[in-house]
Amino acid sequence: MGKNKIFEGFRVLAKYKYLIWILSFKELKIQYRGSYLGFFWSLMNPLLLLIIYTFLYVVVFHNPVKTYTVYLFCGLLPYSWLQSSIIIGTSSISNASSLVSKSLLPPEIIVFSKVGANFLNFILSLPVLIIFIFLFKVRIGLPLVYFPLLVVIEFFLTSGITLFLSALNVFYRDIQFIIMNLMTFLFFSLPIMYFDSNLPLKIRHIIYLDPIAYLMKCFQNIFYFNMFPRPYYVLGVLLISLLFYIIGYSYFASRKELFSEFV
Repeated sequence: MGKNKIFEGFRVLAKYKYLIWILSFKELKIQYRGSYLGFFWSLMNPLLLLIIYTFLYVVVFHNPVKTYTVYLFCGLLPYSWLQSSIIIGTSSISNASSLVSKSLLPPEIIVFSKVGANFLNFILSLPVLIIFIFLFKVRIGLPLVYFPLLVVIEFFLTSGITLFLSALNVFYRDIQFIIMNLMTFLFFSLPIMYFDSNLPLKIRHIIYLDPIAYLMKCFQNIFYFNMFPRPYYVLGVLLISLLFYIIGYSYFASRKELFSEFV
């Protein structure tokens, strides 16, 4: 992998950043075109999960933590961004035959627009989280300075995974169905609907080998626990996310010349 290839993915992002934003907003508008409630529908999935798990853990299992709803929402929102981007993005190239074969623009922009649209959903959902935080009187403060960095980490991590899977799915269409099931498994393996302190120490260490798990924990730390994430761990997750992005983009770039033959 040459030096130029390593940085090509970052150059494409920088060169087409405004177009990616425009397409992301357009993608968001298309999702809710003709809908009376519009953006509200993007909140339905996390809100329904929030209601179901809050009922189970608070009412059925008598969870004594009064602010459990906030804890759950802190993990659900960033996970929804990641999950939706990967599921939609995996089939984005194989479902865009006309754009891939006729457009002169790099096909990776299609993938970036899917990640960008779900990022906008995430940002627009944050006021709901803030409302919950104030309703339950959860303290937030200086640890929020980490929020922009966590967003950058999630963007590159999500984009790298999605680029790799979208290219792979062009040649092996089963990938999109496998991913839908794997994302469900991933959700239950992450400390989103349960506290990691409830797990045995050995299992906790295994779970946090997954960079996604630690990233979700960082969001919970700054929004729920009002704690600074450990800087060295955050740096480690940042480097891993950049590595995922470089590998994902490199694979995508090596295969994109063949896309028009298979879509």
